[in-house]
Amino acid sequence: MLVGKTERRDVPHEPGEWFEFRQLSGPELDEAEERQTQRALAMVKGLDPGAMAILREQGQAAPAGTEQRYDKDTLVRHAVVAWSYTEPCEDDSKARLDAATRDWAAAVSVEMNTLGEAKASGGSYSPVESPDGSREPIASGRPESV
Repeated sequence: MLVGKTERRDVPHEPGEWFEFRQLSGPELDEAEERQTQRALAMVKGLDPGAMAILREQGQAAPAGTEQRYDKDTLVRHAVVAWSYTEPCEDDSKARLDAATRDWAAAVSVEMNTLGEAKASGGSYSPVESPDGSREPIASGRPESV
């Protein structure tokens, strides 16, 4: 599918303000992931093995969640296409967003672009109760065998 979906969201911490987001292309999402990987590698470069072990134990050595897989600035640069601010919605203005707004915009972008990852197999499965009371996974959208 070609990307083209856009969605307008109100900025939760700025009443009356909104952003319009667009779905990202595969290469744009790949760029955001690559930039985050490069940043993570740069941060750990030069740490001794003992320090790395401590970070791993604390869960800080590598990004854990989906949102943390991507560079926030890259997501915002590509995904935000319009906003209610008086400044033009251009890369230099996007780079001057405060941290809270940038983080929120990046999270919205991740939500819009990764929602379908769990359904990549082509069908969703949900437990359905059988006549005997047991629950079995049934593929939604597929005909049941008789």
